[in-house]
Amino acid sequence: MKVNFQRAASVMVGVTLLCVAAVTPAHAEGSFNTYISNWYVSNESRHWTDSNADGAWTGVYFEGCSTNGAFNRAGLMLRKAVDWQPDPSKGSRTNYCGWVDWNDPDDAGEYYFVLESLSSGSRLWVNKVTVGF
Repeated sequence: MKVNFQRAASVMVGVTLLCVAAVTPAHAEGSFNTYISNWYVSNESRHWTDSNADGAWTGVYFEGCSTNGAFNRAGLMLRKAVDWQPDPSKGSRTNYCGWVDWNDPDDAGEYYFVLESLSSGSRLWVNKVTVGF
């Protein structure tokens, strides 16, 4: 039986590339870590710029959540900052001290999230906040 080494090598390289692509995570355009201390409803996060150069979803992760009541959930709204106009909403999500996302806003610009509501208490603390976009 004759083996074509060139063809076998090409197949192996192709299989290797497919395996590497399958285990390599998709890279978001950007992210940052922060925390929340003593927020009231209507407080907003820092702003970030999403150039929409990829198809990555915009999301917020909370870890270590508490309120001056009994934390159950926080209502968050993603907004796009627009000069000299009201900032349009990109939707609201409920964060149960974990991950929430707004899919891909499909719109380059400056974004931030706002605390819309708390299930209990009037102030929010979150030990770790990760924003990915």
